[in-house]
Order: sequence, then structure tokens, then C-alpha cells
Amino acid sequence: MLSKICNLPVKGFLDTSFIDWDGYMCAVIFLGGCNFRCPFCHNRDLVLFPGKLSDMPLSYVRGRLKRYRKWIDRVVITGGEPTIHDGLLYLLQIFKEDGFKVKLDTNGYLTEVIKNVVERGLIDSISMDIKGPIDRYEKWCGLSIEKKRIERTVEFLKSSPIDYEFRITFVPSFHEEEDIYEVARFLKGAKVLKVQGFRPKDTIDPSFMQIVPASREKLENIRKKVREILEG
Repeated sequence: MLSKICNLPVKGFLDTSFIDWDGYMCAVIFLGGCNFRCPFCHNRDLVLFPGKLSDMPLSYVRGRLKRYRKWIDRVVITGGEPTIHDGLLYLLQIFKEDGFKVKLDTNGYLTEVIKNVVERGLIDSISMDIKGPIDRYEKWCGLSIEKKRIERTVEFLKSSPIDYEFRITFVPSFHEEEDIYEVARFLKGAKVLKVQGFRPKDTIDPSFMQIVPASREKLENIRKKVREILEG
């Protein structure tokens, strides 16, 4: 067990965050590597070159968490894509045994891994990124995939008792507004689809750094219509 944990590529750690778990202060752990190549992803080095980034000992992370335990009782595991790592279950078990609530960020592709951690009670919340309309998913995620996996994970989360949210990043000129509404219709009945603004920094495809993000007003208008679709 310890060897699998030690092999986990912990590439970053935030002691405190107010934006990674809605309504709560939390710590954030970043794991390197990903099974997608979304051209607009702003974690280029974490996804493409995790081996060039220094590994952070888990003992250091746990020590920092212990120091802040009075104020922080929640940990977010993100990436990259956490579910690609064999040691994920053991990492989650450690934080649960340490008394933390845990949220997992995922692209939702590895349905069986997600089912496993949910059914074992190893996470308290999950955020799944939806890249765009399912029928054109190769465009959004950067490679050919088995689209049914995304659909299966969505259906599993919608019917599970765990706290969940779906998220999508609106990238102007890459996504049309209608793409966002198409995803909302696909998710109809879900608790929430959070529409995020695009960050043109360190993107996997360098050309995306020239894209101007949507205005706050435009994002709010899109979010309002998304809520109407989900609730309609």
C-alpha cells in the first residue's frame, strides 16, 4: 500500500483555498498526468510534462494539513486527472482516516474508478467537468474516446446520493453559446451545471492564449439560461 502511495505524483499543494469547494475553505492537492488533451486546459505542464515537475512528499502535505487542522477540515484532490492513478484509493483512505472530508475533481472518463470511490465512501463530494456536447467530444477533449463512458458517469452521479456538481468552461470562439445549452439539456434534472470562465494562460494549445475570455455579463446571462434549462 505504501509503495502505491509513494508513487503518486503529487505536484502541487495549496494550504488554503476559498474557490475549490463552494462555501468552504479547503486545501487542494494536485496530481500530475491526464488521459485527456483538452486544448484550452490551463494546466499544460501538469498534464503534458508532469515528470519535469518536482514531486511533493505526502508526509509534507499531511504535516501542513495537521498544522492547519483547526481551520481546515476539507481536502480537494485534483489534477491533471486523479482517477488515472492506482494509488488514488489509498490516498483517499488516508485523508478519510485523518478525519478530512474529501472532494474529487474528475473528467469522468474512468467510470468504474469513480463508482468504486463513491461506493466505498471515500469521497464526500465530486466535481465532473463536461467538456462540451457529447457527440463532438473529440473536439473538446483533444483525442478519440469512448463517449459512452462520459454518459455512464453522468447517469451514475445523477442517481447517486453523493454531493456532486457538473462544470463546463465556456471558451469563446471554441464553444458557441448553444454548445453550453446543449450540455445543459443533456444534464436536465441534474443539481447544477456550473459555467466557468476561460483562463487564457499556459494552455495546452498555445493558440488558445490569444482568445479573449467572455465578459462577466455574458457569463451571467449564459448561467441564467442554463439554470432555466436544468429546472425546466
